[in-house]
Amino acid sequence: MRKWMLSMIILVVLLGNHLCAQQIDSTIYYQFPYQVGNLGFASDSLELIIPDVPHGNVSTINLQIYNFGKESMTIQDGKSNRFVSIVANPPLLSPSSSGFLEVSLDIVQELPLGPFKAEVSLDTDDKTAKYKFLYLLTNIVENKKSPGVQQNYDTIPRLVFEHYNYDFGHLYRGKKIYHSFVYTNLGGQPVVVNDVDVSPGCKLVFPVPEIIFPGESGIVRMRISTKGCIGVQHRSVVLYTNDPITPVITLGAHGTVRSGSPSRERPNFCNEKPGTF
Repeated sequence: MRKWMLSMIILVVLLGNHLCAQQIDSTIYYQFPYQVGNLGFASDSLELIIPDVPHGNVSTINLQIYNFGKESMTIQDGKSNRFVSIVANPPLLSPSSSGFLEVSLDIVQELPLGPFKAEVSLDTDDKTAKYKFLYLLTNIVENKKSPGVQQNYDTIPRLVFEHYNYDFGHLYRGKKIYHSFVYTNLGGQPVVVNDVDVSPGCKLVFPVPEIIFPGESGIVRMRISTKGCIGVQHRSVVLYTNDPITPVITLGAHGTVRSGSPSRERPNFCNEKPGTF
């Protein structure tokens, strides 16, 4: 009887673990839908479409990958295209783990304007498929800025701010100031803002969106109060997101707060004799 009950318990545990594994796998397969051998890509197909790129610029695309295999996989640049270079991070991808491909696309001046297609090849030791291929599809446009400026694109959620620190200088106590931090989701997936922490003496003028879609821009606007403060002051807003590169983003404001102006507190300050205050 005891053996039968023990067998049933073991069976239930194994079945539960199996169901959990299936649920996890389904989530991972959803995140990496295109798969070549044991390597999954955060792409819907072998064609990866990126925004227009200017003439003479180097564009960098960060593509997330996942090792579905049971063995570690070495990943190297296949060097099948002179306009494309690839760096895998990490170069040795452990089983059931994710990494990134940093793909650099060099749009040299000699290339014609219009649609452009470049092959991305990987050389791996994956026994199921040694070589893996993708295609970058873009449109080459006229460069209105200086050549050599690097453009960055991500297929992952990627929240980037124009600046992360603000110096409000010197203020008199009691003043209120406002400042805006401009952000853009440069990734190919929505950025989810899981939580926001605001330091004392600082408030958000309006809430930060919970979801920021690819290409969407906006502002985090803070109001800083200096009431009751003197000396060096620091204020911060901390965002917790699903951006895998910078999941915790800190926006800081700092400066110095002084007491009230002597001329306001004592109008006859200039006429006072030494030692009378």
